[in-house]
Amino acid sequence: MPPRPPELAKAVESTLLRANATTSDVDALCVDALERHFAAVVVLPVHVARAAEHLRGTDVKVVALVAFPFGADVPAVKLAAAQAAAADGASEVEVVMAISAFLGGELPAVRDELTAIVRAFRLRGGRTVGVRCVIETAYLDDRRIRLAARVMTAAGVDAVVTSTGLAPRGASALDVELLRGELDPRIAIKAVGGIRTVDEAADLLSAGAGRLGTSSAAALHDRALGRG
Repeated sequence: MPPRPPELAKAVESTLLRANATTSDVDALCVDALERHFAAVVVLPVHVARAAEHLRGTDVKVVALVAFPFGADVPAVKLAAAQAAAADGASEVEVVMAISAFLGGELPAVRDELTAIVRAFRLRGGRTVGVRCVIETAYLDDRRIRLAARVMTAAGVDAVVTSTGLAPRGASALDVELLRGELDPRIAIKAVGGIRTVDEAADLLSAGAGRLGTSSAAALHDRALGRG
């Protein structure tokens, strides 16, 4: 059964990751997310402070996407960017996995850079900041998706994100099912990429995703409301 509009809204994270996005675009993103009570907005680190100012004290979280889109920053840069985003007001940070290192079999390196970020936030005290990792399932076969899930569990992340939205394909229900079958049950799953219909959203949620990331959040919500 398709999710009811309020349920869908609280599963949706509205993303703004365009290179040409302006502060006015960030303002509009936040206004729309507040009106529709989306779970969160996802922005690049440069926009975190402005989004956090808009959304402080509301039910909409700010998520910062770090090392977008290839995960190719060195570990120290990823850590510094994540810490800066948290200082600017991000409730959670998404870090793109070191994709090339993972595909090259450097699993301890992938694990260790994420573990360092997780530990940095858990040892800092004060406000809790969640750490997610984007694994980009488009570049992984079924075996590697399961392997990535085990690495994420070992690193202690709070959630795994399927995709950046820029790869050849986005999330599939099978990707989510494979992750759910391997991940520690405490680790959440966010599906991203190509989610255009309410039925697609329902399939991903049924497969085990708890959040859905989309740059077309308003249109998806309108369809749930019967407006499109």
